Amino acid sequence: MATTSNQLTATSFSSPPSWDVFLSFYGKDTRRNFIANLYFSLDQAEILTFKDDPELEKGEEISCGLLKAIHGTKMFVVVLSENYARSPWCLNELVEILNCKRNRNRIVPVFYYVDPSDLRHQKGGFGEALSYHMKRYSVDFIEKWKSALAEIGQLSGYHLKKDSDENESNIIQEIVENVLKATCREELHLEEYLVRINPVTEEIYQKLNMELNDVRAIGICGMGGIGKTTTAIAFYNKYSHEFDVSCFIENEKPHSQGDISLLPVLNQLLIKLLRRKDYIVRNAESGIKKLEQILCSKKALIVLDDLHQSIYSELLARLHSLLSAGSRIIFTTRDVNLLNQSKVDISEVDIYMVMELDEMCSLELFSYHAFRIPKPPESFRELAIRFVTYAGGVPLALKVLGSSLRGRTDVSFWKGKLEKLRKIPEKEIQEILQLSYDDLDDDTEKPMFLDIAFFFVGKDKDEAVCIFNSCDFFPDVGIPILIERCLLSIDIGNKFRMHNLIRRMGLDLGKNTRLLLGGNAGKDLQNLEGVNKIEGLILDLTMSTKRQITAEILGKLSNLRLLEIDAHYVQHDITENFKNVFHQLRCMRWHGFPWKYMSFNFCPEKLVSLEMSSRKLRILWKNPKRISYLIYPA
Repeated sequence: MATTSNQLTATSFSSPPSWDVFLSFYGKDTRRNFIANLYFSLDQAEILTFKDDPELEKGEEISCGLLKAIHGTKMFVVVLSENYARSPWCLNELVEILNCKRNRNRIVPVFYYVDPSDLRHQKGGFGEALSYHMKRYSVDFIEKWKSALAEIGQLSGYHLKKDSDENESNIIQEIVENVLKATCREELHLEEYLVRINPVTEEIYQKLNMELNDVRAIGICGMGGIGKTTTAIAFYNKYSHEFDVSCFIENEKPHSQGDISLLPVLNQLLIKLLRRKDYIVRNAESGIKKLEQILCSKKALIVLDDLHQSIYSELLARLHSLLSAGSRIIFTTRDVNLLNQSKVDISEVDIYMVMELDEMCSLELFSYHAFRIPKPPESFRELAIRFVTYAGGVPLALKVLGSSLRGRTDVSFWKGKLEKLRKIPEKEIQEILQLSYDDLDDDTEKPMFLDIAFFFVGKDKDEAVCIFNSCDFFPDVGIPILIERCLLSIDIGNKFRMHNLIRRMGLDLGKNTRLLLGGNAGKDLQNLEGVNKIEGLILDLTMSTKRQITAEILGKLSNLRLLEIDAHYVQHDITENFKNVFHQLRCMRWHGFPWKYMSFNFCPEKLVSLEMSSRKLRILWKNPKRISYLIYPA
């Protein structure tokens, strides 16, 4: 043990924290009950938690691994139980925690049915344990352990008492909320270069009258590509810490052509507010009641980005009635009339119109994307100003046009590009965005862009790359080009992101070959001409109560590469033979799969990615199947 302690106190690390919280505990006392429940709750809240050694590399000594974990942790939860001090390992761990984290609000002691004064004065079981250790360890060790126990006994934390009727689950929930506040402030991704964003967020802050203790809302309005989402994210990142709870809800998935449901938005709200990995709202009323429980006593910031107008109309009024004093709602929309509708239900609602950039800011933004400098070279200044004038101060157009000219040093190319722009009406921003699409390679880059817009926004890049490779789209070449043309970005989680306006352009361009169907999906497919040209299909059957799709219908989709079926709440009886379907299928997602296993005849030979989610699904096939290209799941 002396060697271990020397290792723990002699080594230092300067790398950034890799864990949110470190759990220190004596396993025999708490591992199977309190710690198991606490770890589960922390994990559900997506808090990266060190417990024992699940993440240590094989072959690494535990002392070194623990030391790295302690130095790589933002916060500590120390569960002090009756036999904690009987473990020299726990005591050494505690010494190191206190030595490397003297900022006391980062250590949360849990006095698990022990008296804190026993730690401070080494009485009871803690005194007995130290007396036992005196026979085996030097005075230096004993003094360090005494000092550590006395110090943590002085800290405020959570005290579970044997004669109290306090529920352990309530304590665990409080600990999770404490950890969340201290370690897990959400910060959303922003563009790498922005102009005029600080004064805009400050203006919105002033309009919201943050010093007033009432409930207020503000709508960020403007034309497509003007920067509504960017403004909302910048505000969220800057001011969300002033609220007890906060969440940012964005419209990532295109809605079906049938009824627009409030359930997905309620689901997102509850997942983010509860900090759960998953949560299913069975109906709107139960979702609203759960929201009320969360929001009734907490100052909240709710940001809703580009949701469907019918959802706004229903959701804003309900949210306003649930929020407690000091809460704020921010929503983005292209429709100014939505603000007028909101005033019927919300008395304190304001509007912020995102205005076009002035010429100086526009030139700076355009120049950054074209030249990576704030001012254009003198030889290109006049042409740059003409592009800026054409863009009309719309940030997205400035970004896309500037990026399309990056690295182009031939003046004649610039003039030709400007001439091409003149053939498209200035107000048609979508057509401006489409210029970058027009420059893509027809055989690989264009279909890859359409696939991403339709099927892979918010999905993992590596999975998509494997699928595109199987289609001979050469994604290692094409994806960087899509990023360079500002048609696509990849976030820090390695997931595809696409501006909503650009995505809508892609959905419109691919509407004849990539379909999103709901409601009467089966009838629509039966009556569709050129069904063999369909390459992508999303079937939203969550609101359907009758059988829609048969194997016969799916068998007509001879060129189908991408398929998603969403049927969370209703079983769909597709019982026919799958033997002659899906010869070109590369990716399949089936949410709400209705059987225990797949049909034996279902064996798409080119399948790369398969995602199945269902309470009923037990195995993919009764008998082993070999699909040569299948990578996901690994």
